[in-house]
Amino acid sequence: MKVKNHLKILGLTLFLFAFLPIQTFAHNPEVRANGKGNLFQQYTWFEILNPTLLFSLIVVYIVYLRTMRKISNTRLGERNLKKKVCFILGLFTIYISLAGPLAILSNNLLFSAHMLQQSFMYIVMPPLILLGMPPEFYQLLDEKLSKPRFLRILKSPLFNLLLFNVLWSFYHLPSLYEYFLEHFILLEILHLVLTTSAFLMWIQVFAPEDKINEMSYIKKIGYMFANGMLITPACALIIFGGDVMYPSISEAPQLFPWFTDLQDQRLGGIIMKVVQEFSYGTAIAYVFFKWARLERAKDAQVDDYPSVIVE
Repeated sequence: MKVKNHLKILGLTLFLFAFLPIQTFAHNPEVRANGKGNLFQQYTWFEILNPTLLFSLIVVYIVYLRTMRKISNTRLGERNLKKKVCFILGLFTIYISLAGPLAILSNNLLFSAHMLQQSFMYIVMPPLILLGMPPEFYQLLDEKLSKPRFLRILKSPLFNLLLFNVLWSFYHLPSLYEYFLEHFILLEILHLVLTTSAFLMWIQVFAPEDKINEMSYIKKIGYMFANGMLITPACALIIFGGDVMYPSISEAPQLFPWFTDLQDQRLGGIIMKVVQEFSYGTAIAYVFFKWARLERAKDAQVDDYPSVIVE
């Protein structure tokens, strides 16, 4: 089977996984706790550990390994351990976000847990998955986005920069946030759109230099700075608001007597900003050091080039 076919199978597997009905995100009113006592005692081990999600992630990783092995065979047995580690860390981030205590707390409307879950899914997971993808993936994606003219806009750094940040910021406007909580199907669709937009935003940074876009290294660094600036107003609004902006926070279980609804809201905003700053800062460092290595390699080639003596 050709490499492109393996990549298509991997892409299809990821696509089907995204639409798998496994309560991938929180806020499903049908599975919220409604009793008294310990929150986690109201759930079965199956609901907490979500083995369906775990099995799905294992299947995704098996398909990924088969794809990487096929690509490696075409490269005389080359193995890229770093890519495999990044990819499995991305899958692990999905699991700890959508299963276990974090998913339970987020599903029961604890705002700080919700923000941590979303920060993991939109800010931490996509770059890990993309770092694990082989160059052939970006080549195939570039070809797919180039053929239909209306899809070429998805290759635009400016479009994806605005798309993700506007969607994520507007989602957390109090009126919209509460509206989506009351319409679960719309909320799931929004989460899928946000996840897609997050990947499109991150692809601009990790795509090879001649694929997807033509941004230089310095432009990619500026692109990440712009991402941080655009999300700051939403974070500031949540952190420094004098009152509780989201009525649904009052429905969340009180974990500690001193942990008020306003503190839950502010902690959520702080988590959103801190995770974003750490992830974006790491991405900037990654691009900078990759740029520096390339420049050193160019200098080394110039130094190794035999000098010509003109008499």
